[in-house]
Amino acid sequence: MRRTHPRMLTRRRGHDRAVSDVLAFILVFAIILSSVALLSATGFQAMEDYQEGEQLQNAERAMDALAVNFNDVVRYDGIEQRYGELSLREGTVSTGDSGTKLNISISGRDPIGTDSGEFVGYGDGTTADLGEFAYTTDGNRIAYEGSGLVRGDESESWSTVLKRPQLRCGDDVALLSLVTISADDRSIQSSGGLGLTMSVEDRSSRVYPGEDNVSITVVDSAYEDAWNSMLESEGWERSGGDTGTCDFGGPSSSGRVVVTIVDVDLTY
Repeated sequence: MRRTHPRMLTRRRGHDRAVSDVLAFILVFAIILSSVALLSATGFQAMEDYQEGEQLQNAERAMDALAVNFNDVVRYDGIEQRYGELSLREGTVSTGDSGTKLNISISGRDPIGTDSGEFVGYGDGTTADLGEFAYTTDGNRIAYEGSGLVRGDESESWSTVLKRPQLRCGDDVALLSLVTISADDRSIQSSGGLGLTMSVEDRSSRVYPGEDNVSITVVDSAYEDAWNSMLESEGWERSGGDTGTCDFGGPSSSGRVVVTIVDVDLTY
């Protein structure tokens, strides 16, 4: 009698092995597809978020370096012009002659200046319009305000301080050094670098001795949160609303107020 069982058994084992290879291929292919899908859903988004975060930090550092350079015009009387460069990287730079307004009142007098209400060399002196110089990228806006830096979003729903302006309140002296921008309303978007020149148009500096206090009221600002934070520091006290006051100690005490305002043009 011929025995065929071993041969049939061999065929089944070969068939089983072929099925196992197909299943293994399907499983490996499914794992690869799942990995690609997972990477697309999480990894690429994480990489994109990281890249945007790095770009924003680079923009903040670049604007900070530019602010330090530009602030020389208010620190030193002899400097009439400063030049700097900014890498836009698909961002947008915008300038204008209207922006945050600061109303400065000394010992309750408004406008600031002499008893006649005149601040020699700076218009009527009632309000300092800081103008506009901002860099916008991916919905975030970094703005040069007065002599400081703030960051917010395009919807103007929030803002924070990056670099405080030169507003100092001490026991017997207050220093207010501001840069106001009178530039054409324009904007530019580019992937390359942009050169910017700040030129002094007017410079006014006055000392007010024997004063009781000095107050700053923020008007029409797109960066209200940032300014409120600034007016709660450096010795200033929030006296209600958007006003910060530097008080020299009461009726029997007095201090000195130094106000320096440099009006500049910004070209690029």
